[in-house]
Amino acid sequence: MIALSRRELLRLSGLSLASGLVLAACGKQSGLVDDNAIASLGQAPKITPLAEAEVTDAVLLRTAASLEYNAIETYMTALDLGIFTGDLAKVTEMVKRFTDDHQQHADAVNALAVKLGAKEYRCSNTRINDLYIAPALKIITEDGNPNPAMDIVALAHAVENLAAETYQSVVGLLTDPMLRADAIRIGQQEARHAALLAQILNPGLQGVGPTSNEKTGKPNIAAVPSPFGSLANIQLAIGKPKPDGSRITLLLETPSLNSLIYESVVCQA
Repeated sequence: MIALSRRELLRLSGLSLASGLVLAACGKQSGLVDDNAIASLGQAPKITPLAEAEVTDAVLLRTAASLEYNAIETYMTALDLGIFTGDLAKVTEMVKRFTDDHQQHADAVNALAVKLGAKEYRCSNTRINDLYIAPALKIITEDGNPNPAMDIVALAHAVENLAAETYQSVVGLLTDPMLRADAIRIGQQEARHAALLAQILNPGLQGVGPTSNEKTGKPNIAAVPSPFGSLANIQLAIGKPKPDGSRITLLLETPSLNSLIYESVVCQA
């Protein structure tokens, strides 16, 4: 083995680089044409540029409409499971009323989008469903879950809060003041839905304001969890309890740039 000092290695590296530059220059000057004789491993994929997408008032309204359909589908799934029995039997009527409310909200928001020259959007938000709702439903309906009915209520509560926060965030982005007023009116109704569901999950006066679980230190579900204005992520604890008593926790966040319903997005209903 030939031992080279650090200085010699640097000198050789410099010579190699210089030689390569000279050869490259000579090749260009001599008019050599690349005949693809040099083998290469693999092939670089062609990059397809993304279509330009602008976040307009219509895009924000279409996105809000998609969340209304997420809520509708969540409630319809809850009814199809047929798990609201016993003390939760009355929840069925609440679910039907909330489903009707969300349909009215979707109709109203889509009408506003159409007035702006956009197409209405009557499908749920696929990304929100894939990230949050579908995984939650899978966990809730797994064997061994001792109380899937309450977990469904918890999911509905999270979805209502997600909708309320979405409308609240949209208010600061809409350019038309009249649209802001319409958005916040609907958003406050979603917040009321969440408050009623919170009373099912944590009933009584102790469930009105924010409190913490003495064992875990985590905040309990409350009808009025914080001052109006919070856009923090929404924690959803569901599923079969682990040996230490904890459960799977999902974090829901309002739609971001990759989950907005741009005008190029077509409803696949």
